[in-house]
Amino acid sequence: MRYSHTLPIKVLVYCPDSSATAHLTSLLQSPTIHTQIVQSLTAVRRSLIQDSVNLLLIYDTPDNALADGAFFYQEVIDSAKPVVLVQPSISHHDGQRLLEASFADYISLNGLTQEALMRSFRLLTQAHIKEAEIHYLKETDWLTRVQNRTSFYSTLTKLINNQQVKGGATALVTVDIDNFHGFNQRMGNSAGDSIIRSLCHRLLICALNNPVYRIGGDEFAIILDVNDKTQTTAEIQKLISSLIDTLRPAFQLHGEEHILGVSIGVSVAPKHGKNPDTLLNHANQARARAKHKHGCSYSIYEPKKDPKPVFDGLIESDLWAALKYEQFALYYQPRVDLQTGAVVGAEALMRWHHPSHGLIMPTDFIPLSEKTGQIVPMGFWAIQQAGRDLKTLEKAGCYLDKLGINLSFRQFQNDYLARTIQRIIARDNIDTQVLEFELTESSLFSNDEHVRHSIEELCKTGIEFSLDDFGTGYSSFALLQKLPVSTLKIDRSFIANLPHNNDDVEIVRAIISLAHNLSMTVIAEGVETKEQLDCLKAHQCDQVQGFYYSQPVTLPHLISMINGRSIALL
Repeated sequence: MRYSHTLPIKVLVYCPDSSATAHLTSLLQSPTIHTQIVQSLTAVRRSLIQDSVNLLLIYDTPDNALADGAFFYQEVIDSAKPVVLVQPSISHHDGQRLLEASFADYISLNGLTQEALMRSFRLLTQAHIKEAEIHYLKETDWLTRVQNRTSFYSTLTKLINNQQVKGGATALVTVDIDNFHGFNQRMGNSAGDSIIRSLCHRLLICALNNPVYRIGGDEFAIILDVNDKTQTTAEIQKLISSLIDTLRPAFQLHGEEHILGVSIGVSVAPKHGKNPDTLLNHANQARARAKHKHGCSYSIYEPKKDPKPVFDGLIESDLWAALKYEQFALYYQPRVDLQTGAVVGAEALMRWHHPSHGLIMPTDFIPLSEKTGQIVPMGFWAIQQAGRDLKTLEKAGCYLDKLGINLSFRQFQNDYLARTIQRIIARDNIDTQVLEFELTESSLFSNDEHVRHSIEELCKTGIEFSLDDFGTGYSSFALLQKLPVSTLKIDRSFIANLPHNNDDVEIVRAIISLAHNLSMTVIAEGVETKEQLDCLKAHQCDQVQGFYYSQPVTLPHLISMINGRSIALL
């Protein structure tokens, strides 16, 4: 699927004020603009449903747009068309409020020329088309063309949240092929891809109109939304019966039959979990139990038969003592400039040297620390340690442009986050021109007051922000332009299949192009091969980090790399 845009721009104007209609009409008279002016909300909805416009222009006051008309305008914004609010005069304060509410732009008509209006329309329309293309590509699996893991998490999160309002239940069904790795090794990757496509085709046939997602190599998921909770078991059994009947027959490949076992695992929200990760983990545990039955079989999650791993329980009590006994350490993954090959930055990553379990990776303790709240003091420690390490680097004659430290949404819930960080910076005399905080899209685009206030306060220190894992959530480029972000980090999921996956190549190209138009630096995460590197260089990516250059290393090793005593791979 590709998006294109040809002239003219089709603009729908909602102007309930008849006295302003003539002025707007005169400004919009152009062979490159097709204008439709309406004065009723019904007409607006009709045009949006028909998808007959590129952009919506609303003549209204900011107060009405954000208060009395908020429900209607949110409905309009959710239509995914750029929405611009127009008034004779709009203050900067009101304009910021509109952007935060996801309006694409605001225009003051006083002194506005037709040329300026046209330029604004064209930029917004082009940005919208690029966003739509990125949104489609990043949520579509390249091999099967069904929705991918990103879309899966987004949909499952919404359904679980909706349960809290409307009740009901959400069943998660995961499916994979038994010993698919062995089949791939025997028959080759091409044969494996063919089997995955065949499996997907069968799932689409037998999923009873429920959405199908590819969430891993040979792993698929089906989400079953049940309105009547009392019918959950019956609906699951009906789906399972359809799956088994369709998946049991042998798979055809090059005229030969291959009998492949398929295992199915089921979990149900809210009974088996109240968030996507827990629900998926429990469905996978049930699927693992189904594999013991062989053939085409299924299991539904049962806590007694699928016990939760005890590792979390073993380390939770130790987590509180880790700071006191200085068991944490910062490792650094270098960022390499693609033009010069020099190490110009690094990302600080926490490791835990546990006295009994040895080196524990962040994936095993960061989620737990967020759950317990320990992430807040751990984050403060990381900033202090990074400040000390910066001074050690300077003494060794090593200088970085940026040193990135991760801040999670959970840390922003602390009322004293900004104040404490400011105190640490002042006390330790940390160079805020080098320090950079890496935020996730969910943190940066949250409407949470704590997040907004903390970011505003931290900006006053001169610290810049980078947007981590870019592309895994939903970002408005219009809003992104207004936020204090200087760097975008492309998520590793879009890098893994470069340059062979054309969709991922297009996503990366579009992100780099748009980021550069916003004067932002682009860093690609998870670079592991020369082919990926060459593809990123060809599309003018600024920096990379990943195992191709280096895994996260200790500070002395980082100093050696900066001083050129490590092997250069460019």
